[in-house]
Amino acid sequence: MKVAVAQFKSVLGDFEKNLQKTVEFSEEARKKGAKVCVFPELNLTGYNVWDITFEVAVQLNSPKLSPLLEMSREIDLIVGLVEESPEHIFYNSALYISNGKIKHVHRKVYLPTYGMFDEGRFFGHGNRVEAFDSALGRSSILICEDLWHMSTVYLAFIQGAKYLFALSSSPGRGYREKSMFGNAEVWMNMGEFYARMTGSYFIYANRVGCEDGFVFSGKSFVANPYGELVAEASPFEEELLIAEIKEELIRSARANLPLLRDERPEMVIKNLRRALDEE
Repeated sequence: MKVAVAQFKSVLGDFEKNLQKTVEFSEEARKKGAKVCVFPELNLTGYNVWDITFEVAVQLNSPKLSPLLEMSREIDLIVGLVEESPEHIFYNSALYISNGKIKHVHRKVYLPTYGMFDEGRFFGHGNRVEAFDSALGRSSILICEDLWHMSTVYLAFIQGAKYLFALSSSPGRGYREKSMFGNAEVWMNMGEFYARMTGSYFIYANRVGCEDGFVFSGKSFVANPYGELVAEASPFEEELLIAEIKEELIRSARANLPLLRDERPEMVIKNLRRALDEE
């Protein structure tokens, strides 16, 4: 099987242009034999939407999403956008679209409000981490800051996820001599670690380009269940990354390191309750 990662440069606030480019990338991925094409966080709107959050948001029944629903009859898609709930709460969300339908929605759980980030002022917090069946197998989607909290990966892991889709719009910080930003190196370290510890594929889609003074760090990648990078994108250019998925590696990795077998979620729940009660 093949998975495609679209390292994408969004146009801030231009939903239609981003949508057209998303369809074009998806068609290219389909022609290259990918089962799923993964896009970065908020690829349909741009990242710094703050004052235009309410203008670019779409509800899940919006006809604006029709081109993606149609494209998903040929290849499954994971896209990022501002979702407006029926209650008019706005979420930083990712959609898994397959066979003409939205099959899964992940709303970003952790919203950064430190340093250059201000998401908590504009978005509602998601409150669920779930596993679902994708074209590759049992999967979970997490968005950027979610992955800086180990709880989200743990929840995906104990629900049987074999594929961790990580969507990000990570601005570059700490330029390295290796022609990449320091935070891109941290993301690689993180992906390698999570892949190895969960015996899963870690599929990271980051964006590139400049936006309101942010320079996004690129370096999208795929890590296999042994924590090895099997595909890696450039730091600054738009591109479509294609990676070969070998499901047998998941079986091999989990047989060699049976952490899921030995996990004790009931013990975790008991200690969380104790810690909260003591606090």
